[in-house]
Amino acid sequence: MIKKIIHFLETLGEWAGKISSWLILVLIFTLVYEVISRHLFNKPTFWSYDISYMLGSSAAFLGMAWVLKNRQHVRVDLFYEKLSNRNQALLDIVLSLCLFFPLIILGFSNSLDAAMNSYLRAETAATGSWRPLIYPLRMVIPIALGLLFLQGVADMIRNIYQLLGRRI
Repeated sequence: MIKKIIHFLETLGEWAGKISSWLILVLIFTLVYEVISRHLFNKPTFWSYDISYMLGSSAAFLGMAWVLKNRQHVRVDLFYEKLSNRNQALLDIVLSLCLFFPLIILGFSNSLDAAMNSYLRAETAATGSWRPLIYPLRMVIPIALGLLFLQGVADMIRNIYQLLGRRI
């Protein structure tokens, strides 16, 4: 049962990573289109700036769960790598409970409030000439933080099992 839960949570993170990679591809095509339009045809687009930061930000936020799943976040390996597997798991558990989960919950709560307020006010972007609605981008942040939280839960379960000397 625990394996199924972890697999489900990690599948969510994997899909977030795939979506993120597709957003990067769309971002590249958008920027190439803008460069060709601007430099070859002397017709710059009015929407490329807004689209580029929306796609780039969404890709970065949605990719966080995938990065955590694959243990690619930045660590200070000077001490961590010298610890035994059980001590690594214990350190991960303590730091997750003291730092990771409280910060993710706080970020999720604040970003959800900001996204809902943005939606209710029909907020538009303050930069660029296009001025698109900004709430879709603001909604990505709590979604991404929720996915990161779920991946953190999967890691926490895995670390508890490792601390107890069991394999999942």
